[in-house]
Amino acid sequence: MVLSASGIIIQRKKILLLQRSNYTQLYAGYWGCPGGRAEPGETAEQNVIREVKEECNLDFLPTEIIKTGDWQGRKFYRFLGKWTGNIKIQEEEVVDYNWFTFNETQKLQLAFDYKEIVDLLHYKSLI
Repeated sequence: MVLSASGIIIQRKKILLLQRSNYTQLYAGYWGCPGGRAEPGETAEQNVIREVKEECNLDFLPTEIIKTGDWQGRKFYRFLGKWTGNIKIQEEEVVDYNWFTFNETQKLQLAFDYKEIVDLLHYKSLI
């Protein structure tokens, strides 16, 4: 089974979301958290650290698993974590980024299960 993971990055009750480019046909133009498919031999934690660094240049330390699941033959992990650094997007896979409040996320086209993730974070008063 293919493994994938994403990092949930929060600052001052806002969530960092990246807008997906046409690099992938799946959910092109939609918004989501930085993440992606693991390389062979990577753990979910190693995967999310690498993907967050690649997609938005932040150093990410996963601290809590918010959700796991299976989707189209993939085992996925959604990690909440601590982060440092300055955002610089990987322009091949990401066309834009921004920090969003819960209410602002309701107007976006969210990829994968990120609507559920945003709702969960709001319920937990994180955003």
